[in-house]
Amino acid sequence: MEKMKAIVLHEPNNFTYTEIDRPVIGDYDVLCRVESVSICGTDPKIIHGHFPGFWPQHFPIVLGHEWSGVITEVGAKSGYFGWEEGDRVCGIANVGCGYCKNCLEGRFTLCLNYGNEKVHKMYGHITNGAYAEYIAANIKSIARIPDDMDFNTAAVMDTFSIALHVVMRSGLEPGDTVLVNGAGAQGWFAILAAKTMGAGKIICAGSGHRLRMAQKLGAIPLDYRSEDVAARTLELTGGLGAKRVIETTGSAKGIRNACVAAARGGCISCVGFPNEDVPIPVKRLVMDEIDFVGNRGNPNTLEKAISVAHYVMDEINMLITHEFPLAEYAKALEVFENRLDHSLKVIVKPQWLK
Repeated sequence: MEKMKAIVLHEPNNFTYTEIDRPVIGDYDVLCRVESVSICGTDPKIIHGHFPGFWPQHFPIVLGHEWSGVITEVGAKSGYFGWEEGDRVCGIANVGCGYCKNCLEGRFTLCLNYGNEKVHKMYGHITNGAYAEYIAANIKSIARIPDDMDFNTAAVMDTFSIALHVVMRSGLEPGDTVLVNGAGAQGWFAILAAKTMGAGKIICAGSGHRLRMAQKLGAIPLDYRSEDVAARTLELTGGLGAKRVIETTGSAKGIRNACVAAARGGCISCVGFPNEDVPIPVKRLVMDEIDFVGNRGNPNTLEKAISVAHYVMDEINMLITHEFPLAEYAKALEVFENRLDHSLKVIVKPQWLK
């Protein structure tokens, strides 16, 4: 069996750059040569064991789910759907079973067979992912990328498509004022998604270099370390609050700020989640008819994100700050986790030789 290089997680806080068998594809899979992988904020949490028994369900495992590459082999039935060797593609993590009620309704990130590896996959979480020279990917999890999109940009389409889902779920209409709570990857991409959907004033709460990047992307910056986010949002909106709040922090304070800063009749669309549940002001949500919606993954938004990216390509490229060969993954992870050298999105290149 042919071999490949990969980053293998053997147990929490124990990963190695090593050689493993190249994956064998199924009928509805394609084998892809991985060109770029973007480090996701979830990756270090999995590495450090924050989701024991859930992500991953077993060891060893290859992580990585924000990726792009080129098809090198087509499964026995994948060709029936138009996939060919040489196609440039990018992928997402989730592959639902395709047969349960939620999957049939298009909500495959909520697959009722989630975690049953016989019928469900989640790359880089419970199924081997993309920190490797090759990945076997189900054709339901990939999309073609245009000729004018490079592999690094394509690798962050997973992140962008999640943000797009979150903004769409907020019910954003042209001219709506938006508060993006959190100046991380989901916050930046939410700003870009909201811009392309016609948002009016966009406010972003964060701090430091990441907040300055949010400002470059077009948001009014609020430093949550020195400003009262809810109070300042009310000031900036003439006392009305933000019609759409995109909550990405997953912190108790952030969620509370989101609930206070939202306008009457508005919506809080939440993608950040805390380690433990936090209290929210239900009385206010009820009396002011504020919707609070949760979001998981990127169901059916990958191709939409690729299309939308055409209008904000320069801004997306500003977010990609570092590249490393796969062999230097430990260094790439350190730069990402510790935000060294003003790092934002950090890319790993499996085809680069050390």
